[in-house]
Amino acid sequence: MIIIRSPFRIPLAGGGTDLDFYYRKRGGDLISATIDQYIYILISKRPLDKKILIQNTEIQFSDNIKKVKNNLLREVLIHLGFKNGIQIANISTLPTQTGLGSSSTLTVGLIKGLLKMKNYNINKNELAKMAYLIERQKLKFDGGWQDQIIASYGGIQRIKINKKGKFKSNEIKIKNNNLLKLENHFILVYTEETRNSEKIITEQRKNDKKIIHNYDKIKAKVKIMEKFLIEGNVSQIGNIFHDHWVEKKKLTKNISNKKLDKMYNDMMHSKLFYGGKIMGAGGGGFFLMVAKNKNKSIEFLKKVKFRFTKIKFDHLGATIL
Repeated sequence: MIIIRSPFRIPLAGGGTDLDFYYRKRGGDLISATIDQYIYILISKRPLDKKILIQNTEIQFSDNIKKVKNNLLREVLIHLGFKNGIQIANISTLPTQTGLGSSSTLTVGLIKGLLKMKNYNINKNELAKMAYLIERQKLKFDGGWQDQIIASYGGIQRIKINKKGKFKSNEIKIKNNNLLKLENHFILVYTEETRNSEKIITEQRKNDKKIIHNYDKIKAKVKIMEKFLIEGNVSQIGNIFHDHWVEKKKLTKNISNKKLDKMYNDMMHSKLFYGGKIMGAGGGGFFLMVAKNKNKSIEFLKKVKFRFTKIKFDHLGATIL
């Protein structure tokens, strides 16, 4: 049996500039990080009955790979040449479809594990490219490059994408004391709403000129965000998050709603947070908030009955355990 641990991610700056309609005109530039919340994938052979057993949100038995209901699992298996005699199960430590890159987290981990079964060790660059090929080109899932790259590489990465779609990922090196400072001030707050990121991204394509202009503003903050991350300057990071959220809401009407606006405003009016922003495409999922004082912020979140989780950074990316 092979067990893979594949991390969720949090976008820190420049999110959305990895979408093809933007980077093909301007080039993408963003910062993303993996955290200590994971999808665990278990893979084993079934040599006797040659059946396919899939265990995720539902259990499925099949003797034909093409009959596997889960589009993502089916396409990964077909792409890697599996026909039968395999069982796959996955569990998640956080809700999926919440803006933390769960689809690519699963794809990257699944590819890594299945290739390990074939005794092939894929490098991080190839892993990200293969996951992108399957999700974006074969399955036509709308989205960018960020999720596949960061799940493959792990850590805190600055990712640049040229107009031809070629990417380069460089780890941002942060001293341990400043890394701990970031972890001590970052809180993920759950909105209790899941959403379909594809619909939100597709909607953005309809307002091309306006969207490009807004993403120019978002990308302009990437360089200074890298500086503040290295310094552990949490107040300035919070300010950039807030500005990003304000700018992001201008992209389409589906990015926020009355409930999300109220949640964010309640947190900011408490004066206990420097700022925050929604994770991923928006419409629900998690806010990443920067607390002024973690203990006081947590007391407030408990008082208003907002669900939350503290985080630490993952530095490995998808890993065979």
